[in-house]
Amino acid sequence: MFRPLKQVALAFSALGCFSIYTASAAPAASAFTFFEDGSIGIDQSDQSKSFTVNFDGNWEGQDVAGLSSEAVFTFLGFSSVENDSKTITEARFEILLDNTSSDSLNSRSSALGFDVTDFLGESLDLLFASSSGNSSQGRRGGSSSETPSNLGVTRSSGLFSEATSGSFPNQFGAVDVCFTDGNKCQGAGNGGVYRDDEPETFEATLALSGEVESFVMSNFGIRYQSIDGEDGDRSFIGASGTGTGTVIPPSSDNPKKVPEPTMTFALLLLGGNLLRQSRKRQPELVGKSG
Repeated sequence: MFRPLKQVALAFSALGCFSIYTASAAPAASAFTFFEDGSIGIDQSDQSKSFTVNFDGNWEGQDVAGLSSEAVFTFLGFSSVENDSKTITEARFEILLDNTSSDSLNSRSSALGFDVTDFLGESLDLLFASSSGNSSQGRRGGSSSETPSNLGVTRSSGLFSEATSGSFPNQFGAVDVCFTDGNKCQGAGNGGVYRDDEPETFEATLALSGEVESFVMSNFGIRYQSIDGEDGDRSFIGASGTGTGTVIPPSSDNPKKVPEPTMTFALLLLGGNLLRQSRKRQPELVGKSG
């Protein structure tokens, strides 16, 4: 009659050991690769996952607390196209852009850009549309809009219709690619998202030369135009500025539930005690069976 007690003890011990294994073997639930310098690494396993970039505001080298934007990037995956017998990798994003400036300060988020490298920090060749409509290689290419003939070039559709490269003004500097309604990263006379607008979406496609399975995005920037209102003791009328982006890691959608260390220890302790009790009574049982 002591055999069931031994089986129960072994069961508790096994459960405790399994809990320890689960705690050590459970993979990280978060997506993407986040680097200490604020850049983010992306590969095929991140398809359909999202991350957020929060942008601050700056005008003539001075921070503007009430000037801000938010962009949610959803990675749609990789695809390959052939152009003149050369392989081109397309990486597509759906980007939801919102102008989150304070009530006292209206503005328009008119362009968004960033840098693209491999995981070693080496440059990747972005392909842009040339003036003739054919793709041209180079990190400082022309611009392109979404048309069927533009497969294999960096492009945009939706809120922003143009993809180009160059520099953001206001001392921000160069970016590898930016999306806007104009032909420069400085933005355009219209287009973008105002503070009182609903968030709007555009689809951004990065065309990368060769077979690319992963890349890193960094140096996120945004262009502000039509800045009107007040921020502290400063007043703005039709001013322009920029913002620097900070990547916000996503929270886990389905975090694995791992038993608390105290519970795991209790299971092991209970299993061990029951096992010792069964062993103490085992000789008496053997003697009676003789």
